[in-house]
Amino acid sequence: MIKYFHELTEAEFKAIVESKQYTWKQLAKDYPQPEWCQYPDATSGVMGCWSLMSHMVTGKEYCKGCEYCLKELK
Repeated sequence: MIKYFHELTEAEFKAIVESKQYTWKQLAKDYPQPEWCQYPDATSGVMGCWSLMSHMVTGKEYCKGCEYCLKELK
């Protein structure tokens, strides 16, 4: 089963970063952005969604006000 980026705990994310085995591209492939997120390359690191990358997104409710959230969720 796939684990989306927003489902990673801060400890899991820190362990991934410290392992130095991932590029941002590989991280985004293995732990993609949520299905409702239409932000281009949201987990790309430098230019991605800051809320998502800062572990502020906990679910769909958080993203409903975002212009990149799927319209059917709003």
